[in-house]
Amino acid sequence: MATSNISNQAQQSLDALLSKIGAKKLSDAQASSAPKTTLGQDDFLKLMTAQMSNQDPFQPQSNTEMIAQMAQFSTVTGIQQLNQTMSSVQSEISQNRIATAASFVGKTVLVPGSTALTDSTGGISGAVDLPGAASGLTVQISRSTGELVKSIELGANPTGLVGFSWDGKDAKGNLIGDDSYSVRAIMTAGSTQTAAATDVYGPITEASVPNGVDPQTFTIQGVGKVGLNDIKSIKF
Repeated sequence: MATSNISNQAQQSLDALLSKIGAKKLSDAQASSAPKTTLGQDDFLKLMTAQMSNQDPFQPQSNTEMIAQMAQFSTVTGIQQLNQTMSSVQSEISQNRIATAASFVGKTVLVPGSTALTDSTGGISGAVDLPGAASGLTVQISRSTGELVKSIELGANPTGLVGFSWDGKDAKGNLIGDDSYSVRAIMTAGSTQTAAATDVYGPITEASVPNGVDPQTFTIQGVGKVGLNDIKSIKF
């Protein structure tokens, strides 16, 4: 009749094998505070030593198999160390992002927009982003009511940014005194006139602190939210 009991000799052999690999008997394991759920380097070395000590001397494990096992363990260990390193790097990047975002607040930047805020002198400045060469370029500046107060002729220009500025004064030299103005650019190429994109300067009032791969964004007074790649120039 089959029985679940094992002989004393078999139990002693089992205990000896468990002792070699550092394993505890059930009663000992229950007395420990918390069981291990992962194997570490020490566990691997104990298992490998036990495997070599108890292998069949007539059919020993080949060097290739042993090297393969060691390589696998080395790979796992390397991945664990890499994960720890990347976690540390990610933490450092997050801290640097906060510092970088904070350093932008208060700076005046050039971003796409059509509402230009006046500076301390009452004037404005900005740029026109030409998609191609222009034989003529005009910047029209208007008040919030739609009244045209200034038209600036910039002439022929190549592709790219073309800067402009206005002192905020009318034809008689009097300061108009508005806080902001609308700007519109018209480019001429051959016999065709088309609108061109404008860029305006504005102060950064808020900077986001992105998580992970979220993009960095800024709030520009008079413009709204823009991305980091939208900033074309910075005034200090």
